[in-house]
Amino acid sequence: MNLAEILVYTDIRQLHQIANHYGCECNLHSKNELITTLLSSLRHRMTISQEVAQLSQTETHFLLQLLLDKRTVMSLEDLLAKAGVALESAKEKKQEQARKFVAMAMKRGWIFPAKSKTIGQYQIPLDIREPYIQAWLDQWREQNELVVPGPEAYRDEGTALCDDIMQFLQFLQREPVPLTAEGGMYKRHQQQLFQFLYVKEEPLLPQKWRFGYGLHFDVYPDRFSLLYDFCYYNKWIEEAEGRVAITEAGRERLEQPYTDQLYHDVIRFWMRLYKRAIPNLPMLVQLIPLLAAGGWVRQESLMNTLLAWIKEFYYDSPADILVNRVCKMMVHLGLLRVGQDEPEQWLYTATYASQTWLRKYNGFTETTILLK
Repeated sequence: MNLAEILVYTDIRQLHQIANHYGCECNLHSKNELITTLLSSLRHRMTISQEVAQLSQTETHFLLQLLLDKRTVMSLEDLLAKAGVALESAKEKKQEQARKFVAMAMKRGWIFPAKSKTIGQYQIPLDIREPYIQAWLDQWREQNELVVPGPEAYRDEGTALCDDIMQFLQFLQREPVPLTAEGGMYKRHQQQLFQFLYVKEEPLLPQKWRFGYGLHFDVYPDRFSLLYDFCYYNKWIEEAEGRVAITEAGRERLEQPYTDQLYHDVIRFWMRLYKRAIPNLPMLVQLIPLLAAGGWVRQESLMNTLLAWIKEFYYDSPADILVNRVCKMMVHLGLLRVGQDEPEQWLYTATYASQTWLRKYNGFTETTILLK
């Protein structure tokens, strides 16, 4: 529902709270006049711009989580969870503070009790999402200049990950591959396989404390680890008797033509797999392409803006998570292009996939995957 429809059914107490917050001058005893005044104020571009400008970093984080989530109705638990993620980044997570954030959002006219028989359901007016997001983006771009034109050379992997899934299945179709005691393919087999893949990787050197992003993240490089886990999750491969082999389902997959559904399924799988380690991933995946639209954004600018909203995960620092677990993987998934400018700074720009399908996709509703 749009703001005008919602205000008609809103409790007079909340209307008074919103009017007081924005300093509206009108007859508070006339609901009709109150609604008319609030409509004029809440949808005014200057009001929105001023409201966004005075938000704290944590409040902005909460707002973006609300507006980038495409659900029209959310439960109180959903809202408290979003407030908890925002407060956790500021190391202040408390249930009482989370409730204050929800109350603050109601006073500002961001959320309203949903007109339904279910208690504890809330809705965001559809027509305030875009103006608020755009106001924040406009203010961000005043402080962070996009690079136009971009680098002469850049990398765009497109749907190459899907092609390499087929390459991997074809590799196993020839014969099963033996596994080490750690559960990974021997390096010589990895090197044989990797030379057939569209995006080259090197077998991992022995490392400690590499975990949290998949079943065999400790023994395979980032991109292949995701590819392997996707095939394992879909039961296209199986591990048994010290070897990994293609299954009957995997052979059937090889016989099917490529469709965009496979590409979308890989992105969804990545979101679900990484979301446990990076609770803020759904917001970051939506926000980064918006920041990188219309030009090239410097990695430094992304770090200056987003690191405050990312929590470390064991031995991964916020910077490691943003660069290696989010941006790098979004390049592998064809959601970002990457290049370098003359001072050799990394630059990113949004791809067609991130501006079309990803705009409709809602990662906030995805459940996490824990592979065993």
